[in-house]
Amino acid sequence: MNANNLKQIEEELFNLMQSEISDKKFLVDSFVHEHPLEVGKILFIRVKEDSFVQNLFFFPVIFQQVLPHIDDEFYIHTLLEIVKHKKLDPRIRLQTTRLLGWRKDEAKDAIPYLLPFLDGETDLHQITAIALAEIGYEKFDELLPTLVVALEKGLIYLTRMNAARMLKQDKAQLSKVLPHLIKALEDDSDFRFRQKIARYFGEINDPKAKKALIKAKESDVHPIVRSVAMTSLEDLEKL
Repeated sequence: MNANNLKQIEEELFNLMQSEISDKKFLVDSFVHEHPLEVGKILFIRVKEDSFVQNLFFFPVIFQQVLPHIDDEFYIHTLLEIVKHKKLDPRIRLQTTRLLGWRKDEAKDAIPYLLPFLDGETDLHQITAIALAEIGYEKFDELLPTLVVALEKGLIYLTRMNAARMLKQDKAQLSKVLPHLIKALEDDSDFRFRQKIARYFGEINDPKAKKALIKAKESDVHPIVRSVAMTSLEDLEKL
């Protein structure tokens, strides 16, 4: 991987990204597949530049069509370099934080950079709490209040669903969070979220969870939620 070759690949990559944005030719993915190591190194170098990460033009393509295909050697390190920037557009920080959470304990080095954003703006502090829980932040108690807020007030159902998934995984805290999960099953307006809660309750051998499932099976307005509640009740019988 000599410098001239890397520069040529970089020029071709950014030309293709420009074409992707303007003409929708869908050539970026295949190009990155051909040069995963080189593109990973290029991206890792470029995201260290303030001017690059503050330019929103290429980032939709980077997140969707470049990052997923770069060599693993650079994936986490690239996300870490992005999140280190103090002046970062909230949308980029939000997506970077989400991607770090998806990598779970591989992303433990990100914890010091994510912690300051637990007190940030609404979407960001909720996604940060979820990501830290996924990564395995040891002081889970610190995340509980924000995870509960995300469960009850997350702007999209995926945020609420992921908050619920993190909350039900900590058995030591289950008695604290179960009333909030039951309220979500009973009151949330999105049937997709309610059916997820019903599915999660099939893993919780608790009389209150079972009572909530019986109620959902009998009276939820959506047939999918009623069906999932019935399946979860059957699963509880097997525990």
